[in-house]
Amino acid sequence: MKQGSCEQHPPFMHPWIKAVGTGKRGSRDLAYDEAVQVARLIATNHASDVQIAAFLMALRMKGESDDEIMALVDVFREYAIPFRKFPNSINCAGPYDGRYTIPFTIPVSLLLASVGIPHVLHGGKSLPPKRGTAIMEVLGKLGVNIHLDTRTWESIFSTLHIGFVQTERICPPIARVRALREEMGLRTVINTVEKVVNPVHSNFMMIGVNHQTAMDHLIHVLSRAGFIKAYIVQGIEGSEDLPLDRRSAIRKVTAHGDEASYIDPRMFGFQGEPVGKYSAEEQVRLLRSFLEGEDTDETHFIEDHVVFNAGLRFFWYDRVSSYEDGFQLAKSLLRRKEPLKLLRKWTEQSRSPLEQPVSETPRQAERAAAKQAGK
Repeated sequence: MKQGSCEQHPPFMHPWIKAVGTGKRGSRDLAYDEAVQVARLIATNHASDVQIAAFLMALRMKGESDDEIMALVDVFREYAIPFRKFPNSINCAGPYDGRYTIPFTIPVSLLLASVGIPHVLHGGKSLPPKRGTAIMEVLGKLGVNIHLDTRTWESIFSTLHIGFVQTERICPPIARVRALREEMGLRTVINTVEKVVNPVHSNFMMIGVNHQTAMDHLIHVLSRAGFIKAYIVQGIEGSEDLPLDRRSAIRKVTAHGDEASYIDPRMFGFQGEPVGKYSAEEQVRLLRSFLEGEDTDETHFIEDHVVFNAGLRFFWYDRVSSYEDGFQLAKSLLRRKEPLKLLRKWTEQSRSPLEQPVSETPRQAERAAAKQAGK
């Protein structure tokens, strides 16, 4: 029987599609409880791909409300694979459609993790519309095994303070909608939801956005999602990496409110050209050259970006008392090659005999979600 037929998927979604998709005058925001019902239909495979795509597109055209986003986040979290809680960790959320530029967040995260500030990187295979290089692809080419069972991941993270989570593997509802997102070719509310699923219950977050509107939209969502302190930055390609060629908008979000500001690298003696576009292989080559301490114009360019971004995080997350102290700490750790040492440990431990690789297809994820919903 065809997946999208009414016999297999009853018209439970129809009222909600109509509510958000009637048009400029007739559409309305769903209440939180209504949006929860929609999220459960998606998570338990009680909606067809056509119905889900229609709902996501209508929501995109209307504009997603905070309640609609939080309902999806809360329900998808219920169906996610449970991890131990690591509340002191920083959840790093970059673009899920990949990057053309160097992911500075990898060496920056290694720097902070090397002094005991836990960093959780996450993502999946690159998605439209950009289809840049996914961070998981870069980590894999650097030698990190990203296909770990939960217990092994937790053990490594407890020791090394760094880890990568495949969002679709740990959250079946997100895996459920991957194929239709590929076909739609547009960003949807799922691009926000997957960034804040937060399986290890991090209290802190670094999240990148492309524009001010997205930044404003996230303010209430992040506080409701349980983050004690989050920084939303207008980074390179919508990533959590701040550039050196321009000032960047910053939004600090806490339970007490939010603060808007700008940060200009030139105030601290940093400046640089816009970051160029690189293939996955070039990104890996340049990162490896930088971490190994090669002395070239390219590695100096990377070092400036890494020191700047690491210094900001050291200060923002209370490891140092000033930005300048953060920059000096980053330089000192790089001289001792602490990020390279940690990367080697991460590679070795993730590929040890204790690993239990997991390869779960979206269809298997769907069945797991449906089984859990029936309990």
